[in-house]
Amino acid sequence: MRKSQLLIYIVLVVSVTGCAQLLKKPPGKIVEAPEERPPGKIVEAPEERFVKECLRKGRVYEDKGDIVAALKQYKIAMTVDPRNQEAIENRNRVEIELRNLAEEHYMVGLKFHKQGKYGLAHHQFLVALRLWPDYPEVVEILTSRKRLKIKRYIVHTIKPGESLSKVANIYYGDYHKFPVIAKYNNITDATRIEIGQKIKVPEIEGTEFLFGKEAIEEEKVEVADAGFRAWEGYALEAQKKEEEPEVEVKEEEKKPEDQIAIYRDYGVDLFREKKYREAIVIFSKVLNERPEDSIALEYSYKAHFQQGITLFSKKDYLAARDQFEVCLRYKTDCQKCHGYIKESEDSYKETHYKKGIQFFNNELLTEAIWEWRLVKLIDPDYKRVNYLISKANTILKKVKQLKETQEKKL
Repeated sequence: MRKSQLLIYIVLVVSVTGCAQLLKKPPGKIVEAPEERPPGKIVEAPEERFVKECLRKGRVYEDKGDIVAALKQYKIAMTVDPRNQEAIENRNRVEIELRNLAEEHYMVGLKFHKQGKYGLAHHQFLVALRLWPDYPEVVEILTSRKRLKIKRYIVHTIKPGESLSKVANIYYGDYHKFPVIAKYNNITDATRIEIGQKIKVPEIEGTEFLFGKEAIEEEKVEVADAGFRAWEGYALEAQKKEEEPEVEVKEEEKKPEDQIAIYRDYGVDLFREKKYREAIVIFSKVLNERPEDSIALEYSYKAHFQQGITLFSKKDYLAARDQFEVCLRYKTDCQKCHGYIKESEDSYKETHYKKGIQFFNNELLTEAIWEWRLVKLIDPDYKRVNYLISKANTILKKVKQLKETQEKKL
């Protein structure tokens, strides 16, 4: 009996080792493949499959530049598997990225507000809040309000060389108070006033009013203070009758034309800082409003191309290929894009093909078959992939039969 068992064992070793040796090639540099795991013999639980699908969707959203949606997927994955390390790391990384983006929009909003461009500032604050819903400074700006009373105003006619800040300095002695005048007159962009335009300059309770000889007209008004940077935060609201309920003045919902230019310039800045994924998001917003914008189209192409180069250098070949394919939407005659698409697919196939050979030589047949199947999904006729899969399956079948025979004899 022992001789019979020994003979079966020798045949098994010779069969597996001999077939593997036939495929061995001279040693060379093996390109590491992206981390992919064979399914194995154990069927995954529904929860595990759901978590993996959420992680996959999150990565897809990130590649598209929608990191808010990506964060949502990672959080969903963590609700099912709170200890999943990949979900935890991705969530933390994306949250940091979102906070950085939110801060950038917040700073742009402050810049617009200081310039008197309240509609643009308000939009930037809303974008920041979408990226980081708990951003304390933005929440304070958009929700905090206090009230001041105004009963009189002066009608001032804009003269050549005058701006709202100069008018504020004339009547309040402080040019920083120009937002009060702008919002009292429902001016969403304080830089856009014209010579001869008549504006109302309100008298603010508790502030010296330097009205000179100008005629003062009576009007019962209550002022809503947005609680933002002292005088810069006044959101004014007029009432014709004191007893009427307060009605808040809303910002214009229509996007100003120059807002597109602001976004475009911001996208260019992000591109120059090599923040290609963020730039792609910004340029997509410009193109949603103005599909034929030549600058946005050009930089969208460049951003996708550079993102593809970055992914290729990280050996994430299929993700790189997808970026180069997007480039062709902007430039159908991009020869470099076609070249990189082919090179990305070739690198992916060769990486997994060699990985399969490595597994096979180490007698890890199931893992080898998995790698070759990844190759086959891209190119069914790549090299000897069909033969190798068939050969590995044959060996596995023989090994299984030998084990079953041995078990029966025992």
